[in-house]
Amino acid sequence: MRHTRPSGGRRATRRTRALPHRAARCALLVAAPDGQVYAHPDLDLVVDDGVAPRPAEPADLSPLPPGWELMQLPATRPLGFDRATGRIEVVDRCDLGGVTFEPRAVAVHPPPGFVRTHLPAARYLGEGWIAPTVRDPGEGRPGLPLWAYTAVGATGATHAAALFQADELSRWAPELYGTPDLTQRVAQRLRAEPDNRVLGQLARCALDYGCRCAQNIFYRRWEGALPTAPACNAACLGCLSKAPEWEAPVPQYRLRFTPTTAEISDVIVHHLERAPEPMISFGQGCEGEPTLNGGLLVEAIRQARARTARGVINLNSNGSRPKVVLDAVQAGVGAVRISVNSFDEAVFRAYFRPDGFGLNELIESLRLAHDAGAYTSINLLLWPGWTDRRAELDAVSALCDEGCLDMVQLRNLCLDPAHYQRVLPVERGQRLGLRGFVLELAARHPRLRFGTFNPRLAAPWYREVPPLPCSPLPAAAPRRRAPARGPRHG
Repeated sequence: MRHTRPSGGRRATRRTRALPHRAARCALLVAAPDGQVYAHPDLDLVVDDGVAPRPAEPADLSPLPPGWELMQLPATRPLGFDRATGRIEVVDRCDLGGVTFEPRAVAVHPPPGFVRTHLPAARYLGEGWIAPTVRDPGEGRPGLPLWAYTAVGATGATHAAALFQADELSRWAPELYGTPDLTQRVAQRLRAEPDNRVLGQLARCALDYGCRCAQNIFYRRWEGALPTAPACNAACLGCLSKAPEWEAPVPQYRLRFTPTTAEISDVIVHHLERAPEPMISFGQGCEGEPTLNGGLLVEAIRQARARTARGVINLNSNGSRPKVVLDAVQAGVGAVRISVNSFDEAVFRAYFRPDGFGLNELIESLRLAHDAGAYTSINLLLWPGWTDRRAELDAVSALCDEGCLDMVQLRNLCLDPAHYQRVLPVERGQRLGLRGFVLELAARHPRLRFGTFNPRLAAPWYREVPPLPCSPLPAAAPRRRAPARGPRHG
């Protein structure tokens, strides 16, 4: 897997320098400033459970297949566990392989379809440890780009990381995207519809940002993106299309115009009429909140549905406008996905920083959409130590008990760990771990589906196939590295 640094991060070299170390252990990885990664001969891997660092345990880790690249975290110092003393140490200096250097923490970014369970344990220079008892905001540290920083260590000649697989990858394997004919496909489509500005935006997303849903528009298959909204009523800390307050680079930029109903409906009909298992999705990464243009959205859907009944129209939303969500479903939307990071109002507001709405509106949007016949999901933005609390499990379970939730989409929250920790409230409540969270929720609700991607609702067999077994899938990688600018899928 390849880590891309728009300007603020540094990629480590893919090869780890093997040094002698004890067998049957997961060694700490440290990075030199030149990008070389070393397996520490004496210290073991430490993981951060979102509240405090602790030594990694075998149950925390899954082996990584070949081809996943590591990344180093600038302005950090790794934490390692010394078995001899039983203590966690901040590693300020290394003398390894005849090289002396000030080490940096090492992480891996899981591609879509994989769930991170633990953060890399590090001291962020100028900020103290990530722990509730250390709240020094610090100054002078550059913000990290928006990636899902995941703890990773060395087990012999291989690597192991704190993650598990959460969805099948048959439609999202990297080799299916960015193919040599993509540029030609984009050009042909633009020549056919040169005045459609939505297609122009999608071309930029497909070629410049590597968005897979945008590329699917030009491949004429599966789920396609449909950006329509330049504005948003939330100021998310990890917004994919607006630069965060600590000036870290973003993976893509938001569209800057409001399209017409004809531009929108033409893209919908073209895709739904031609693609296998067709789905078109509002609310992708290069736009704001689609329900803010409620009248435009609903009318475009209505016009499209007057021309074709094929396929699924999906609305990804923050749930801030329940009436618009309901109107969209009544106009022809068949699936609704609402993004949420927490059902604790304080944690929800700390990340989303919403303007004029809260969890009540979000939950009402789910209820109205489901009662109107839409397939409803939550896009659950996962953060170790917070999403996996007992109270969060009970809140999601209550939505299932009400019958207004069909699926939980498990998504890694891509954010600088130290910056997020600064805005979170004090620790409270029992923690289950993310694996435990999924297992217990699945045990409570056997018909509830889990995954990372929007479901294959347009496949005739989808609703007849039972949910996955009550267990996180074992880690398994795509056949080659993820693309440099992988999609975030909304």
